[in-house]
Amino acid sequence: MAPEAALNEPLVRRVLTRVLDRLDAQPQAERTHSIRINLDAGTAPEIHAADSLSARAVAWASIDGAVAAGWTTIGYRKHRRHGAREEREPYLDFDWPDAVEELMREKLSRPRKATSYASQWRIRLTQQNLPISATSLAKLLAAPIEISTRSIDEVLSRFLSIRELAREPLLLREVSSRVFWGLSKILDGRADVVAALLDNDECPFAEQPIVLNVHVSTGPNAFLFIENLVAFERLKAGGNLSDMALIFSSGFRGTAGRLRRANGCSAYYSRASSPTAVVAFEGMLFSAVDIPAYFWGDLDYAGMAILASLRTIFPSVQAWKPGYEPMLARLKAGDGHSPGESGKERQRAIEATGCTYADEELLPALRATGAFLDQE
Repeated sequence: MAPEAALNEPLVRRVLTRVLDRLDAQPQAERTHSIRINLDAGTAPEIHAADSLSARAVAWASIDGAVAAGWTTIGYRKHRRHGAREEREPYLDFDWPDAVEELMREKLSRPRKATSYASQWRIRLTQQNLPISATSLAKLLAAPIEISTRSIDEVLSRFLSIRELAREPLLLREVSSRVFWGLSKILDGRADVVAALLDNDECPFAEQPIVLNVHVSTGPNAFLFIENLVAFERLKAGGNLSDMALIFSSGFRGTAGRLRRANGCSAYYSRASSPTAVVAFEGMLFSAVDIPAYFWGDLDYAGMAILASLRTIFPSVQAWKPGYEPMLARLKAGDGHSPGESGKERQRAIEATGCTYADEELLPALRATGAFLDQE
């Protein structure tokens, strides 16, 4: 059967449609094997359940026409001695060049779907043949960098140029700004991707140091992390927490693991801080020891999320009862505000923090009242 005639047969059109379905799910350029379609009873009833021998012969002729056109190759799982062609478990393998795929799409009215950015990123990266390990390449393939105003080729080219900066003493945001048209935040949270590009275990460019405001008057026995600057200044002026290091770092910034590395944070001490206490504080902060620590912040879900995150670097950290207890009393008395009143309606409830007091007292109160209370 001529190829054009074969394309009009239901069996051939059904098989080709399945091939295009597979290609739309995973383009040919991303495949390492051909697409195989089994000519079983489900796919090819015209062969296995034909009304007559002539009808079966027409169906096979349409398959042979597709093979003759070079669109596919046919194979059998069983040897010739097992009987008729359909009894030998036939299958078709498809490994189309672009020209054949476009022809099939035109004939079946199946235009090619736009390739996703992530797919394009993987294709282009694979074509670079970077001299890096398979593990590093896998990380790069799974982490496309997208800048909406720039083409993928521009972005990839600039990203690859980071290799030329590997020996320069830069911060990660400086690297981002230099290679991505002055955009300093593109590589935020992507230190592992940069490390993979350079085939290193660690990224040579430090992330932006976490800024800490610290008040420590004597050798501290514990740390108290405070979410808001006003509350930090109030406690600092109170003068009755001399056994604690008071630490302010806005929001979630103070929960990053690099906080406990000397090159990962910049601490600024109050004028009343004792030099000897500063030395003791830094010795504790930059050690691997679990320091007795507390957190006090807004009585809302974001505050509880900060507490939970802080526990990843200070496992023993607890919600600070002297700060939260009066806030809890006000919340239960109906003196809180709705999330919408403070622009916090997008905060997500969390199930637990790992702190007993927060999980058994503070979170249940937030759920029961549906209200929040600011730390100040």
